[in-house]
Amino acid sequence: MKCPKCHYLGFETGDRCKNCGYDFSLMTTVHEPDEVEVDLMIELAGSNEPLPDLHLVTPEPKPVVTPSAFPRAERALPLFARVMEDAGDEPLIKLPLAPRAPLAVRKTPEIPRLRAVPRPMRRAEPALEFSAETEPDVDLAPAPAAPRPAVAVPLLHAGTSGAGARAAAAAIDHAILLAIDLGVLYFTLRMAGLSMMDWRALPAAPLLTFLVFLKLAYFFAFTAVGGQTIGKMATKIRVVTDQDKAVDGARALQRTIAAAVSALVFGLGFVPALIGGERRALHDRVAHTRVVTLHSA
Repeated sequence: MKCPKCHYLGFETGDRCKNCGYDFSLMTTVHEPDEVEVDLMIELAGSNEPLPDLHLVTPEPKPVVTPSAFPRAERALPLFARVMEDAGDEPLIKLPLAPRAPLAVRKTPEIPRLRAVPRPMRRAEPALEFSAETEPDVDLAPAPAAPRPAVAVPLLHAGTSGAGARAAAAAIDHAILLAIDLGVLYFTLRMAGLSMMDWRALPAAPLLTFLVFLKLAYFFAFTAVGGQTIGKMATKIRVVTDQDKAVDGARALQRTIAAAVSALVFGLGFVPALIGGERRALHDRVAHTRVVTLHSA
């Protein structure tokens, strides 16, 4: 219902406006034709005379029933009893004249803060004054010792190794490398979705190149690190230089390449290691190394 005074629009039903308290009974009611006017309109409908304007007919006033006509005990809303008796248009809800301060303006209680206590001042210590004839300060710290040049300690060994120990070491190393080759071939076939019977389907050149580089890396790495491959560790022999020192990386690389060249010429470079007095193969003479038997404790 819309209030004609404050134009408040609400869905509640009642006798007064919820906003300003206006009494809806004071509104001008819309005139509805009574039974006499309806009969008159029906009689004139059959004639040719024009219909009269029914709004010019003054209807009989109807008694307006006000809430004060009912006794106080029969009222449905006793909350509005005083307002109905006074018949005023004063709103039911009144706002305070002095608005309350917003939350941001309200003062918070003051909290005492800790004050920084200044530290007591230390007295300046008296400085000792010396005469100008005193000796200058002497640095008593020891001077750093000069680095000593690194001296290679000769390795203890029992002499040149025999042909049998070297052949046994070579057999152990090549057995290990053969097992590695078979493992590489097996996993390559598995990744390609082939069986061991289909090994010929693999490209031979890339596979053989990879296996050759794998063998060269095996001999080079073990010789450069400790002068011993796994086969030499098992037979207790070791590769040393002509001065009985440990083999470095450059000599290990030269020895490995020279050994590969000896293998390419049908192993002719390994013959001096079997029949010569010094037991030095071609790759040992190129890299200035030799193979010795380790000293047993």
